[in-house]
Amino acid sequence: MGIPRLTRNEAAFVIGVPIAWAILLLFHPGGEGDSIYTDIQDSTTAMLAVHVGMLLFLPLFAIAIYLLLRDNETTAARIARWALIPFVVFYVAWESLQGIANAVLVDQANGLPEADRGVAAELIQDFAESPLVRDLGVLALLGSVALLVVGIATGIAIRDAGGPTWAPAVFGIAALLISAHPPPFGPVGLVIFAAAVIGVIRHRPAAETPDLRARPT
Repeated sequence: MGIPRLTRNEAAFVIGVPIAWAILLLFHPGGEGDSIYTDIQDSTTAMLAVHVGMLLFLPLFAIAIYLLLRDNETTAARIARWALIPFVVFYVAWESLQGIANAVLVDQANGLPEADRGVAAELIQDFAESPLVRDLGVLALLGSVALLVVGIATGIAIRDAGGPTWAPAVFGIAALLISAHPPPFGPVGLVIFAAAVIGVIRHRPAAETPDLRARPT
C-alpha cells in the first residue's frame, strides 16, 4: 500500500504538523542578511519564537514522515527513514547556531546604550560572517540535502507502493522549498506537503481507504 492505515488522530497529525509549522514560519523576520542587527532589532521575540519552535517542529515533521511510511518496506522508504536522522540533527544544530544565537545577541544589543549599539551591530555581523560560522554552514547544506533525499525518496516509496505517479516530483518540490524555510518558500513547501498527503490518501482505492475512525481505547 502507498501509506499505512492511519487513524483519525494519526491523519490529523501527519497533515496538521506541516500546516502548523507553515503558520509559524509566516512570522519569520525578513531581511537580506547584510545587517542582521537592523533586520531583526525590532523582531527579536518573533525570531526567537520561530527558531525555538523549529526545534520542536523538526522532529515532529520527521515523525509525521515516519508515520506516512510506517508500513512501506520499499528500498526508497528505508532510505527516506534513514535520511530523517541527518535532516533533524544537522538542521537543529544550524538553527541553534544561527537563528537562536542571532536573536539572543541582537536582544542583548538592544539593551545597550544607543551609542554602543553600532559597535554591537558590527560585532554581531562579524559573528555571522566569521569563518567558523561560514564553515559550520555546511550543517545547513547537509540538512537541506538530507531533507531533499527524504522528500524524493518518500515520493518514490509511495509511488512504488501503489500511490500516485506525481508523488516523487511533488514531495521533492515540497522538500526543496521547506529547506529554504523563511517565507514564502518554507510555508508554501509545507502546504504543498500537506496537500500531497491528502492527495495520496484520496488516491487509494476504496478497498484501501484509510481507517480514520479513532481506535478504541
